Amino acid sequence: MSQVILIEENENLRDLLAINLKTYVGSEVIPRSTAAEAIDLLNILPNVDLIITQDRVGDENTASILLNYLKESDSEVSMIVNGPFDHVDEEKLIVIKEEKDWETIISTSAQVLGVSIESLEKRVLPEFIPVEVRYFLPLDSSCCDVFIRIKKTATEYQFIKRIHAGDHYSKSLVEKYIEQGLSFFYIPKEFQNNFTNFVSDHLSQKLDENNFKSLDKKIEVIAQSYEIALQEIKKLGFNSATIQLTDSIVKSMVSASKDSPEVNQVLHKVINSKSGYLYQHGHMTSIVANEIAKNLGIDQELITQRLAYASFFKDISFVDNEDLAKISTFEELESSSLNEEDWDLVFNHALDGALLIRKHPEAPIDVDTIIKNHHGTTNGKGFSTNSMNKLPQESKIFIIACEFVRELLDFKERGGKPHPIVDELYKTYSSPEMVKIIKALEKTLRSKVEKK
Repeated sequence: MSQVILIEENENLRDLLAINLKTYVGSEVIPRSTAAEAIDLLNILPNVDLIITQDRVGDENTASILLNYLKESDSEVSMIVNGPFDHVDEEKLIVIKEEKDWETIISTSAQVLGVSIESLEKRVLPEFIPVEVRYFLPLDSSCCDVFIRIKKTATEYQFIKRIHAGDHYSKSLVEKYIEQGLSFFYIPKEFQNNFTNFVSDHLSQKLDENNFKSLDKKIEVIAQSYEIALQEIKKLGFNSATIQLTDSIVKSMVSASKDSPEVNQVLHKVINSKSGYLYQHGHMTSIVANEIAKNLGIDQELITQRLAYASFFKDISFVDNEDLAKISTFEELESSSLNEEDWDLVFNHALDGALLIRKHPEAPIDVDTIIKNHHGTTNGKGFSTNSMNKLPQESKIFIIACEFVRELLDFKERGGKPHPIVDELYKTYSSPEMVKIIKALEKTLRSKVEKK
């Protein structure tokens, strides 16, 4: 059996690589955390065949340190670097630039270790696939049996059934596993597509029926659906299930404020809900932008859907790391300690969101423009406050709404002394048309105070 040292910070990717290296390639996988740990192991294990590593672990230049060690010791061990790596071509070095392309890592490992494609194809596929635990929160039953995974050895697992197909279960059951730190349930591999469709259909039906006991419950289901939909679209793109779920969520986001006599009440409930930053910023931006448009006298039928879809998709690039959505200026981006991949992700996310929404067959016309412009640039790259005169009115409305909501969420997170958000907006955006839009925002805020 071949031996592989694996250095990977992402626990989910590490488990995925380990189990597939054992199942498909027949390797013994030895996880390590740093270059120093790997080198210590190499000094006592003469039969290591392959190292799979990230470019960097924290501040350590892991791949460079290991490559130098292998060269200096004249080692025959091959090395695969997972992700971008600045290097000179070496005979025993392979760089896989797409960091999360685990399938290429497995097939390349097989090639390095002398396992043929024919042999790979004959091997048994893993019986179970992981599904994030939170997918089960809005459900009360499953279309298939659901398992938890117990680790027996570094690469061997036992799967124990916890939910039977068709049986009803309580939300508290799922919450108990979340409190215990469980990240994934597992389902039989043959049910992968069925389960995705089952979740989408269930959530869409729940949202469309609109039979919620309270606004809080409605917001809870919208938030859960929102986060699941973003994950599924990022993973699978648009299909009938994700399109149906997206449309149901957008419709529910719009109706949540229409059904409530006080828009301010909806904002308050969203910001205090147990939900993620992407959902809170998205839903609140949709509400605030629509209120601004209403105060400017813009036809609601024309703009409401566009603003809601733009709010939904603007930050979809950050579904795996929503803290990146909190960066809203080039200065913040430059002063961050992001790696090159995340830096590029932030810089280009408005364009990426615009390109994605164009693939939605039923998205409102021009919603891609609003998404592309939502940080003030015409091309969807970076951040700007100097190009406002070049942008359409709807994009300007959306920018003010995004900034206002970001400041609200930032204050909620930081706490401290309140500061006048609108005054800051006037300082940043001083052109006549932007001032007009900010005044429309002020009118919304004043009307909420007067009604109290």
